[in-house]
Amino acid sequence: MTDFEKRIYNSYLAVTRSMNDKPFRLRKDFKKFEEKPEYIYVKKLANLFNRHHNINIDDFFRAPFTVYQDPEIYSIKFYTTQKAIKVYKIYQNKLKTNLK
Repeated sequence: MTDFEKRIYNSYLAVTRSMNDKPFRLRKDFKKFEEKPEYIYVKKLANLFNRHHNINIDDFFRAPFTVYQDPEIYSIKFYTTQKAIKVYKIYQNKLKTNLK
């Protein structure tokens, strides 16, 4: 597992937990993480972020909470869907209109 993939997973943990006012602890031990089902989704997200350098990782994970204003915790699988990308675009447009 690469350092970038570790950063993605820890960003996911930090943002999704803090947006729901829940405590979190960053994962330090990734020894057996590649055997977990979440690893596939982290790998997909790493490919997405490598292809699109303009995507801010923390904002990407924060977007559904801001757009939907829903206290639900979104699974890491959600962030690999087209819906997550659309929500991120909506979030970015909201930020741009708020700056004007």
